[in-house]
Amino acid sequence: MTDGEKERIKLRANWFNVLSAATFAVGTLASAVRLVSDERVTIRSALVLVGLAVLCFCLSYALHLLAMAGLKRLDR
Repeated sequence: MTDGEKERIKLRANWFNVLSAATFAVGTLASAVRLVSDERVTIRSALVLVGLAVLCFCLSYALHLLAMAGLKRLDR
């Protein structure tokens, strides 16, 4: 594997990891802040926000695992 290929693998893994962090921040943290700060949250909208937070957390974790799998290719 050439140095250029290794760098591309690292950049792709970094991109997935940043996308993972952004997904977590926007989907999970923003939903939590809205639940805490909004007085007019109904039960239905709270359930939707919690569902969205769980979905974004799972997507974030999957993207992070994808980044880690890409970095494991460097060990070969």
